[in-house]
Amino acid sequence: MKNIRKEPRRIATRREFLSSGAKSAGLVALGSSAPGFLVNTAHAIGEEATDKDGRILVLIKLGGGNDGLNTLVPVNDRTYYEYRPKLAIPKEEALMISEDHGFNPACTGFQRLFGEGQLAVIQDVGYPNSTRSHFSGQDFYERGGGAEYAGSGWLGRYLDAVIPPDIARKTSSPVATHISRALPIVLRSRRPQPVFSMLSSDVRRLMQRAMAKDETAELLRSTIQAADNEKNDKVDYLNIAYMNALITEEKVRTVIGNYKADANYPKSNLASDMRAVAAMISAGMGTRIYSLDTGGFDTHSNQLNRHAQLVGGISGAISSFLADLEAKKLADKVIVMPFSEFGRRPYENGSAGTDHGTNSVFFVAGGAGKGGLYGNHPSIPKDERSDLKFTKKSIDFRQLYATVLGKWLGADPEPILKGNYKPLDFLG
Repeated sequence: MKNIRKEPRRIATRREFLSSGAKSAGLVALGSSAPGFLVNTAHAIGEEATDKDGRILVLIKLGGGNDGLNTLVPVNDRTYYEYRPKLAIPKEEALMISEDHGFNPACTGFQRLFGEGQLAVIQDVGYPNSTRSHFSGQDFYERGGGAEYAGSGWLGRYLDAVIPPDIARKTSSPVATHISRALPIVLRSRRPQPVFSMLSSDVRRLMQRAMAKDETAELLRSTIQAADNEKNDKVDYLNIAYMNALITEEKVRTVIGNYKADANYPKSNLASDMRAVAAMISAGMGTRIYSLDTGGFDTHSNQLNRHAQLVGGISGAISSFLADLEAKKLADKVIVMPFSEFGRRPYENGSAGTDHGTNSVFFVAGGAGKGGLYGNHPSIPKDERSDLKFTKKSIDFRQLYATVLGKWLGADPEPILKGNYKPLDFLG
């Protein structure tokens, strides 16, 4: 049988490009107001529209609803132990950080960061009238509010506020990067913005230097060549976008593949993604925002050991990431903020798990932050079928966003969040 040489695939038109899927690393999201034929497809990239020496935010979505009470354990709350006879963390096993609180014993990384003043622990975070729905909860946290924010995320609106349209069109390095299957709501913008996209699986292949053939790069090259045959404003727009995407695709590939970490990362997908972020930060990519996600936190059954593995993995990945950057004298430029769409109910269910709840604990980690314990321990209701209540003492999650926007990213939070939310003190 003859060996048939497979010719490189050539994309003749933008219609064929869009129908081909554009599914590997390196294609970029342009936002909701890109040309009509680009909406909901893979898009282009941008440049240092913000200062290369600027501060960086790493956002991590913990999909499924993290159990705050078994992450930060209220070791002196009798109701917690009464409601969770199988799931409660014994006081003697908790990693104590105050007289009344200890971390899940799997969170040794968090304990170290807290002891070094690099971890802010914010208690009783939520919002009024939570529906306990995965979809509405994720939308609410990523948009920064309800239906009135439909079409954009709070960080997408931040990009719109700080990057003028003419700068966004001319840039050649991304100001935001997400490692996930699709553009997250949190980064959706009203105008085209330079947001770079990768898959977690691509990160792992790059780390193993196994991407001998980069299908995305070949697709981009063929599209750029084909565009010369079809001249109009939209094609010119695409041509610039694709060339920028190709440049960044190849740079990221080299940066991640050649990176030498100065810390030992755990063996997990999230840790690999965070190592890749450390590589891009160390290379001076000029990116201000990195968005990652990990899942598995919907622990309706057999929670105890599984949840310990999950929160231990988050703790270890963040701790290693900051140790890596600290060795490179970059830790003071970065904060890490995990978030989840809701917490879990105070009582365990009949399957040794917990069901969808409301408020939870949040963390902000980084060398430039003010570590410590913020807010009040949530009051567990005496009615064992009730949930944690959002009260006047609770912290609205948008207070965290206002703090990050105003004190870290240097933006006015009020027009972005469409409200005045009192900042907290975990950042200087």
